[in-house]
Amino acid sequence: MLRTLVRRAHVHKPGFRFPDRKAPKEAHTPHPHPAAPSSIVSSFDHFQKVFASGPHFHPEKLQQPSSQSSQSGASASGLLGNVDMNGREVAEDVHLLPERFWRTPALAFSDAEMEAVMTGGAN
Repeated sequence: MLRTLVRRAHVHKPGFRFPDRKAPKEAHTPHPHPAAPSSIVSSFDHFQKVFASGPHFHPEKLQQPSSQSSQSGASASGLLGNVDMNGREVAEDVHLLPERFWRTPALAFSDAEMEAVMTGGAN
């Protein structure tokens, strides 16, 4: 009986604690990540301007204005325009690829699926 009284006297303490809202907050000063590429670290202010300029990420915006004119001819010669980290061209839309990639099972829709899309799922 004594054990039960001791257990009831113990107040439940939750496993997590909410942050203290009254604690002083430190101002966050943006800085590059320690593992960031050296090109971003050296021109972090320019990187922030490009990042804040819009919701879409375009690697060509990261080029410095002086080197942008020399790169424009190289990107215009590419078929797709975008290049990944390994130097391979990347398509943003599957329909920019050759037609042999259009007939993949992931892009094949059945008549029932097309009907559901066209009616908004009302059937």
